[in-house]
Amino acid sequence: MTEINFVEGGFWVAQWWYNIPPVGSPAVEYDFIWDSLSAGLNCEISGVHFGPDNEYDYFDSTYYENILVLSATDASGNFVQSEIISMVNTGDVIRVQNTIGSRIATFTATNAIPLGPDRIMITYDNASFYYSSLNGNGFNDNEPITFINTSATTGLAGDVEWNSFYYYHDHLDNGAAYCEAGRIQHFDFEYWNYGGISGTNCDIFSCPSIIYNSDYAYGSRLFYPKGSTPKVIYIRGGQVLVRGIVDGQYSIVTDDYTEYRRHDDTDKIDRVWGNIWLIDDVVYSDSYASGQTIHPNDGGSTNVLGLIAGGNVIIANTRPNGARGKQYGEDIIINASILAMNGGFISHYWQNTLLGYHDFNDGLEYGIIADGRGGHRNYYQEQIGIGPDYSGVYTGTNDFRGDVNLWGSIVQFKRGYMLRNYLGPYNVTPGVGYDKNYNYDYNLLVNPPPYFPDLETENSNVVLKMASYGEAKK
Repeated sequence: MTEINFVEGGFWVAQWWYNIPPVGSPAVEYDFIWDSLSAGLNCEISGVHFGPDNEYDYFDSTYYENILVLSATDASGNFVQSEIISMVNTGDVIRVQNTIGSRIATFTATNAIPLGPDRIMITYDNASFYYSSLNGNGFNDNEPITFINTSATTGLAGDVEWNSFYYYHDHLDNGAAYCEAGRIQHFDFEYWNYGGISGTNCDIFSCPSIIYNSDYAYGSRLFYPKGSTPKVIYIRGGQVLVRGIVDGQYSIVTDDYTEYRRHDDTDKIDRVWGNIWLIDDVVYSDSYASGQTIHPNDGGSTNVLGLIAGGNVIIANTRPNGARGKQYGEDIIINASILAMNGGFISHYWQNTLLGYHDFNDGLEYGIIADGRGGHRNYYQEQIGIGPDYSGVYTGTNDFRGDVNLWGSIVQFKRGYMLRNYLGPYNVTPGVGYDKNYNYDYNLLVNPPPYFPDLETENSNVVLKMASYGEAKK
């Protein structure tokens, strides 16, 4: 996940890593010591080696063997014979590696049997054997070794909250369906909640240093000066969080989507759409306090921002944006030209604090309508107790967040919802979301965002087609 935080004179960039649930439990692995002296079916206590000869071919840089012999006792002194034998099945892919991964052997197991009470023998198809070594040598005697069954099914990780398919996906779990741009999306993975998970009860707005310096941070936060020329900020292969005071001429561009293998089942492929999440006001440095831009007749503004999302442009469920029925703040101000190529300009209504409509199965006739986590956000609340509420804090029928005060323009593939209430799957009043206060920024006629797409090319080929039009309600 990337964050772009605009400030006067430039912008800050931060990145975090995350897993999209469902998250599988850690790989089944055991620690041993490499035994280069034993041969045949013999083995030192806590040792492991290839057999029957246990010889490394330095000319071909590999082992020409067909069995792996392991001690029934691992390096920690645990008796693991029955565990490993019951866990290894025909066809499982086994990996044997040293601590830093500079020497790795992989093979496909054909059988696992006991050798008396103190050893294990795993046979394998030598045609499947592969060995890699950075220095061209075999394993060293007494070198710490990890034995890993990469094919073992271990279920879902127990230490990941909301670790269920339907809290993060609103499509069939059949290996063929995938997340679509116009359906529910997510940004609030563990990196976002670290302030609460770590016990400090804060977030990126109240304790930014904790979030920026957590174990989820991918590198250091960096500042980029605006310079003297317009800038295009390309977010490759993912989503982006945006906020701040825009001082300059920028366009933020994302990919359409990125495919990934699911952590709980690597045979299944899903998609992350290139969404742009607005987590707080995005306003030009010279705009009025209301967010209104300076009209060209009054001198205009040279500041401009284009938000070009391959997926959606989403007003995130955050405290500054009016979460929890305006408990901490309200409204959002946006100065930008918005383009949602495959989705819409939309509020984050599926994460809400409505007592009766916060869970994915609260409206079964409508399918998945919410992500379940609204009562546990802003601020973070631990998922404990009995579902579907899990001891969350809710706001009854009111999660109205204020107004969307926009000066700019909007182009979207499909018109997105801003307010959900009666009628429909959120059958309450006032419901969840925002009223609209949309205003065109006439500066865009003379000062469009850098490299913002045109309706037509120079050869009059249509790039963007108008599907429908109408005056937005304020």
